[in-house]
Amino acid sequence: MPAEESQTRDKAFLEKAAYVLTPGSVVVGLLYYLGNRYRGAYYAYFGVSTRDLELTMQEYLLESPAALFLPLWVLLVAGLVGMLLFRSAERWFAEDTTLRRRGLVARAVAVVGAVLLLISFPVLLEPVWWQRTVQQGLPGGWPREFLPPSIVAVGALLLLLALYLRRGPERRRERFWSIAEGLLLAAVVMIMFFTMARYAHVAGMSRAQHDAERDYRGTTPVLIHARTPIRASAPFITCEDRGRAYMPYRFRCRGFQILAKSRTRYFLVPHKRPADGDITLVLRDDDSVRVEVMGVARARPAGGPRG
Repeated sequence: MPAEESQTRDKAFLEKAAYVLTPGSVVVGLLYYLGNRYRGAYYAYFGVSTRDLELTMQEYLLESPAALFLPLWVLLVAGLVGMLLFRSAERWFAEDTTLRRRGLVARAVAVVGAVLLLISFPVLLEPVWWQRTVQQGLPGGWPREFLPPSIVAVGALLLLLALYLRRGPERRRERFWSIAEGLLLAAVVMIMFFTMARYAHVAGMSRAQHDAERDYRGTTPVLIHARTPIRASAPFITCEDRGRAYMPYRFRCRGFQILAKSRTRYFLVPHKRPADGDITLVLRDDDSVRVEVMGVARARPAGGPRG
């Protein structure tokens, strides 16, 4: 008996742990994926691959809130509005409609939902003809990115409503209808995941463009001391030869800011955005260069000493 009781306790503990750990793993995986999409899009704007940056899982998780909060808030508000509308429709059908009219409405809603749901194939696969004929015809920006998946989600929700109306109170426990509802709910979750991943990519690109237009806001200015002059096409970069007295690092280069840093490379941008486009300089972190990080310049207080 003690052995059986011990096995029962162990089984109960494992079941409880599964309830906690499995959802937690799913959430962490979702945060990691969205952070990866966001950060990957941010650096892709500057022509840098996250594979070269060798970012850690913690760094991706720290970026996930920027890609999660807004779509999650929109989904919560949309879910609340949808629940209120569904409740109002349910009361109306229960009070003012006959079974025959209920069936006609259910079939009409199902047809509309099925047509909208069929759009999911080009939306998810994004073939060339879809991009050229449909996406290019939509307004640029957010409508082009999120209107098609939103329509697909509405189609799945309309099918769920049609199933609910069609079943009626007397058929709510039939297994076939329960499976159908489960599949439609899975489709809604998939579209939500697709939309959130797309939002993370667009948000990362938008943030990178925003920072670049403000002269790479948030990057750190540095001085580069090099053995040989560094050639950069940006007009704001200057390299000064200070002579043999400063050997071996006789060349001092100004105008760089660190966009990112890996274990073996610096990814640098000029302190001002060039007019002809963004430029990223990749510099190896070896004994050929020495990098000094510069602090934030502070204005001299009024009436203070001038040295």
